[in-house]
Amino acid sequence: METSNKPLVTLATSMYKVEKYVAQNIESLITQTYKNLEIIVVDDGSPDNSGRIADEYALKDHRIKVIHQHNRGLGGGRNAAIDIATGDYIAFVDADDTICPDFVEYMLGLIVSTNADMAISKNCFTTLDMTQVKNETVEIYSPEKAVAEFFYPYIRLGAWNKMYNMKFMKSHGLRFVPELKTGEGLEFITRAASMANKIAVGNRKVYIYRLDNVGSATTKANVERQGKGALETMKYIGEHLEMKTLEIKSAYSWHLWNCYRYCLRQIVDSGTKAQYKNLYAECERYLRNHSWSIIFSGVKTRLKVEALVVFLSPLFYVHLQIAKKKHILKQSHGH
Repeated sequence: METSNKPLVTLATSMYKVEKYVAQNIESLITQTYKNLEIIVVDDGSPDNSGRIADEYALKDHRIKVIHQHNRGLGGGRNAAIDIATGDYIAFVDADDTICPDFVEYMLGLIVSTNADMAISKNCFTTLDMTQVKNETVEIYSPEKAVAEFFYPYIRLGAWNKMYNMKFMKSHGLRFVPELKTGEGLEFITRAASMANKIAVGNRKVYIYRLDNVGSATTKANVERQGKGALETMKYIGEHLEMKTLEIKSAYSWHLWNCYRYCLRQIVDSGTKAQYKNLYAECERYLRNHSWSIIFSGVKTRLKVEALVVFLSPLFYVHLQIAKKKHILKQSHGH
């Protein structure tokens, strides 16, 4: 395929303790139907064979660049990729996930055809759901709508399943905040969307999100990193996000409430209620005190019902969520 006149697209992935998935991840990057790629693989101080596997692929494909660095976390790994990226556009792929062969072709089509600073697909495949959407739609979101949709979240969170114009990113100095323990993707995409001219939104599934990685931070209960980390990230976003319309404030309030719910789940799921007694009480109190504002807000009916259940019994709701997570993991391993 002739690539000289085509935009160069950077695909970036940062690895840490994912040797089980590295080959699948990189294979999905190098087998794209769109060939004019720069593939940056960051070995973020991984103690396993992730870095060695990446080096072996780099010997076979000149488009792959491997960075070996001391562990700086996911945000630090992605920043290392941004620092050396030379592409016109960039997309981030989590190291335990894969992308469909037409991922770049589809996402690039969205961003170029609309002249948007950022492109998103609302949907993705998971290890439990490999059914493609029936009808393709392409919408244009304003920055305000995109940020609100991320907070609710009506669109999947994370920097992945999206594409960004590199000129736009560089002009605004867009980078990840490495100090954040979790939710660095949410902070990045809300800040990016708030600065974008417009956001192109498609609904075709071209990204495959893994649900069965038991070592994943989002799978394993961790109060410090996931629970408290989520609350710290929301506080950081609240202090630094400049776009604060009524719609965004309402969506932000819902997400903060949801993070308290998430934190409570981490405490219960990890069996550390005694250790985090004060935080547990704070989460319960916050959830009950703010449930009614959620119920009478403009959120979808499903979220209102959840808020009512949480008001009646935060602990009961959390146990439902834990049971649901275990069921999903069990199903994923069965596939």
